[in-house]
Amino acid sequence: MSQNCQTNLTPCLCPTGGALFGILGQKTIRWGRDPIVMVGFVVHILSFFLIFINLPDAAPFGDTNGLAFISSNQYLAMLCSLLLGFGDSCYNTQIYSILGGIFPEDSAPAFALFKFTQSIAAAASFFYSSHIGLHAQLGILIVFATLGTLTFCWVEWMSRAKKTIGYNGAIDDPAYVDSSRAVID
Repeated sequence: MSQNCQTNLTPCLCPTGGALFGILGQKTIRWGRDPIVMVGFVVHILSFFLIFINLPDAAPFGDTNGLAFISSNQYLAMLCSLLLGFGDSCYNTQIYSILGGIFPEDSAPAFALFKFTQSIAAAASFFYSSHIGLHAQLGILIVFATLGTLTFCWVEWMSRAKKTIGYNGAIDDPAYVDSSRAVID
């Protein structure tokens, strides 16, 4: 695979997930957000496993002659990159959807808190990535992917239980309904 193709493949194909969920919006409404997040979780776990067997533990520290469980393959590494991008699009489209639905009146603070938390997690991972091996990093990712998926599904199910009309977790709180009518009147 040429270097030009390697650097341009993933950014071109990763937005496919977001576009796919946009096109299948009516199906998403019927099924809910949790199946898409579950697909993202399974895709991430699959890519973590493929990375685990394809790359040596010392790979984050630079070039290495360390052995992986299989003979390292650049095409498999590119596939893992594509899978990670698709899994991220599964998570991100649904996280933005649920935040906008649960906090329609306070969406800016909700998104700000989400981005703040995401940035703290990214900073922490940048810090520890130069100190621990790839296999430990994958273990951390698996733990947080599992916790995040379970938490997302719990919030989605609670939101769906409260939902009476519309999409994105419309809340049947009388104060919310009355305040929206007062604005319209």
